[in-house]
Amino acid sequence: MLDWLNGWICEALANIALWIFNVYNYIVNQIGNVSFITGSLSTIFGGEGVWNVVTTVHQTLVIPLGESILALFMLVQLVKMSQRIDATSTLPAVKDIVFLAVVYVLMHWLIVNSLDLAQAVYDIFNNIAANPDFVNKAVSDTTFIDSETAFAGVDFAKANIGSCFALVIVGLLSILTGIVALVVATVVALARALQIYVMVTFSPIPLAFLGFEETRQSGISFIRNFCAAGLAGAIIMFILTAYPYISSAMLTSITGVGGGDAGSNIIMGLASIINFTGGSSVGSLSGILGIITWASTSVLLILGLAKSGAWAKEILGN
Repeated sequence: MLDWLNGWICEALANIALWIFNVYNYIVNQIGNVSFITGSLSTIFGGEGVWNVVTTVHQTLVIPLGESILALFMLVQLVKMSQRIDATSTLPAVKDIVFLAVVYVLMHWLIVNSLDLAQAVYDIFNNIAANPDFVNKAVSDTTFIDSETAFAGVDFAKANIGSCFALVIVGLLSILTGIVALVVATVVALARALQIYVMVTFSPIPLAFLGFEETRQSGISFIRNFCAAGLAGAIIMFILTAYPYISSAMLTSITGVGGGDAGSNIIMGLASIINFTGGSSVGSLSGILGIITWASTSVLLILGLAKSGAWAKEILGN
């Protein structure tokens, strides 16, 4: 009678844990479905409404401001040229005048075409993030594993109630970290998309700084930061692609089970822990440690998503 009651309780707890981990897998898989990571520049937010605001402000307000800044710098250069004439009483070399004219034409072209240039740069990095090798692995259909598959051959009558209950607790913590990871991924993706739109909108201003030695570093910093924002999307997709393999490897290294994807390895770990009896406390603790170690990879996922922008800047030397 006691064996039957022990088995019934352990089986109920195991099924609850299984359901919790299935929900966790579903939540984590939804992270890769965030369309703000790999969408085209004009449809990052799912439509062109925000993009229309960007183009309107860019064309009607920011480009004239960039042209005004360029005109001011040209005036400063002419003043400096006239001062050299007064100091030496000689006319400036033809090459100086030609160089100034070329700089003006080039900077004017950069300002007028800044929107197209920004879109071209974004597309280069977005092609990496949207690569099928990333998307197909980071975004997958969630397969819910049933109890018959997960616990085939498990003798619940000999299972440890404490281990089964610990699985439920760890599962609840995993769902919590999974939800936090989903929120962080969404916020990071939205913040990156908004940052890119803001930088594209006001791009004529820093580009106007490129033509002159005194302000050239500001323009270069803007270009590097914009490239970092674009690269951050590829880094996010890389993290989402690598995460299942990391979590699977961590669980396999502790529990000794593996051979499948992250989801199946989790279930195999569940079964191996439940199979440990009360007399095998070392194995039981090792199995629970494996699940906790695996759950800690969710924290790693959150950290990686939050640091994606900073890592992109470090890669580009910012």
